[in-house]
Amino acid sequence: MLTPKLDPGTIEKIARAPFLMMVLDYDGTLTPIVKRPSLARLDSRMRAVLGTLAGMRNVRIAIVSGRALSGLERLVGVKRVDYVGNHGLERKIRGVHEIDPCAIRVRGFVLKFEHDLKKALKGIPGIFIENKVYSLSVHYRNVPAALVNKARRIFRKVWDDFSAQVYFHIRPGKKVWEVRPVQGCSDKGGAVRLLRYRVPREKRKRMMMVCVGDDKTDEDAFAALRRSDISIGVGGSVRHARFRLRSPEEVLGVLQRIVAIRKKELGSHV
Repeated sequence: MLTPKLDPGTIEKIARAPFLMMVLDYDGTLTPIVKRPSLARLDSRMRAVLGTLAGMRNVRIAIVSGRALSGLERLVGVKRVDYVGNHGLERKIRGVHEIDPCAIRVRGFVLKFEHDLKKALKGIPGIFIENKVYSLSVHYRNVPAALVNKARRIFRKVWDDFSAQVYFHIRPGKKVWEVRPVQGCSDKGGAVRLLRYRVPREKRKRMMMVCVGDDKTDEDAFAALRRSDISIGVGGSVRHARFRLRSPEEVLGVLQRIVAIRKKELGSHV
């Protein structure tokens, strides 16, 4: 069954939540998907609306991404926002920087796996290996279609020969293979649960959490929501979301509408 489009009534419900936490992915949600991660720049309108929301009473904004925390924070550049990188392994919540202890223990293994992959995949044009210190992403978006299966076979061979395989798992995404630690807060579901319990108990009781994402990895976050929360998939890759939007441009429009309603109806702007 087709996921219903996010409707005006639901947007009104979100905007009027007594305490609202928006959990937003970055790539494909706040910005369009591009050929290389470094090219995904935040639109000035999106940065402005995030800044406005982050400045409202009883609103928290969290950007949760597979990107490394430092790069994510630099790209978004909005104050009073919680940043969660590496799918949860790195966090900056309420201004406090944290690294999951399990992530610290596997840094050397990530370097070793990167070395082995680069050596094995050097003949595949367009492949891009992104070392995020505590995890690894192998992007094949720019690999010629005729060579994707070959790249996949080489990747699996290196993985099968990897001596520290037991400490990691592979999660597929949009034309990417994510290699992440098995232990610790290493998926967006864990990040959602952590963000929820960092909210004071009294506010948590009346909080609505809204998660917006475009990829399979965001479905971990959706699965961690309560029945009263709302999940929104962007584009056509997400299957398990309550509502859908077509593009980051539509996400922008929804965020702008939430700002307008809260300003008018709740007078919540600081």
